[in-house]
Amino acid sequence: MTARTARQRLRDDAGSAVVEFPLVAVLIILIALTLIQCALVVHTRNTLTDAAVQAAHTASLEGNEPEDGATRGAQLVHDRFGEDYAVEVDADEKGEGVVRVRITATFPLIGLIGPSGTLHVDGHAIDEETW
Repeated sequence: MTARTARQRLRDDAGSAVVEFPLVAVLIILIALTLIQCALVVHTRNTLTDAAVQAAHTASLEGNEPEDGATRGAQLVHDRFGEDYAVEVDADEKGEGVVRVRITATFPLIGLIGPSGTLHVDGHAIDEETW
């Protein structure tokens, strides 16, 4: 009789929900954190790209130099992310009258804390003085 009750207990699925919930919850939380991380990286990249394009436009205006665009790009990034955000802005003018602004910045790899990677974005504009 005890062998039969042990066999019935092994086939019975009572209590399986208690085990299934933590296993599924871990996967759902992992997927949610991955989506949040991807959104954070895309937001950072898009904001830096916009700052580079606006900085290139500023540098391309008549009477402005590439350094004015670099200053504007750094100002835009610091206004958006704060003064503690590590960013390097370079601006130069190519021979064919195109102004290029390159922003090199870090983006967080694990949420808002932890190690970070490097991101390079460019913005281009035609110099008005070459028209």
